[in-house]
Parts: sequence; structure tokens; C-alpha cells
Amino acid sequence: MGWVAGWVDQTLAAEIMKAYLQRFNPENGQIWYYAVRVQRDLLGQWQVIREWGRSGSPGTVRYAVFDHYLQAADDMSRLMEQLVKRGYHVVMREGSKPALVAYLKGENDHEPDS
Repeated sequence: MGWVAGWVDQTLAAEIMKAYLQRFNPENGQIWYYAVRVQRDLLGQWQVIREWGRSGSPGTVRYAVFDHYLQAADDMSRLMEQLVKRGYHVVMREGSKPALVAYLKGENDHEPDS
């Protein structure tokens, strides 16, 4: 990870990347949701927090802890790819790893999405 991960961790401590996905079952009208976000915890580690379930019912929540933002963002990206392959559609996305990478490389003049 090197200096880039350290710089990202220090300067984007408040950066939150989140997404909300849904899958609709036309046979019974059920809507399944999956919410996932990356955020820093009180101990300074990065978490990928996942919540999923059927709309209108309590969901299941799980989280994974990472030392660096880029590790957590990679985990979230892989998870979202798997969900899309399983038929989920992205309804909302906030923040983006591609914008962050472009910013770090100096390819654009604006701050990363938030």
C-alpha cells in the first residue's frame, strides 16, 4: 500500500463510500435490498458494513475491518460486482473509488466524489 494508502487514510478520514442495491422478484412482488458502505470506526480502522434483507423486514448486518481505505474500497467493489451478477441493480451510489484513483494520479482538478 505504501505512502498512497497512508495519505488516503489521513486526508480522507471522513470519506464515506456507500451504495444501495435492489433486486425485484416479479413472481411474488418481493423486493430484496443490499446496502453497503465504507467508513472509519472510532479506533481508526476502516469498515465495510453490509446490510441485506427483504423490504419491510429487519435486515442482517455484518461488517469487515481493514487497516487501509483502499483495502476496504476494493472489498466493497468486489462485493458489488458479485451482487450485480446475482441480479441486483444499483439504485444509489455515493463516493467512488475510480474518482479517488484519478484524483491521486492528478488526472482531474476536483476533489473525489463524496
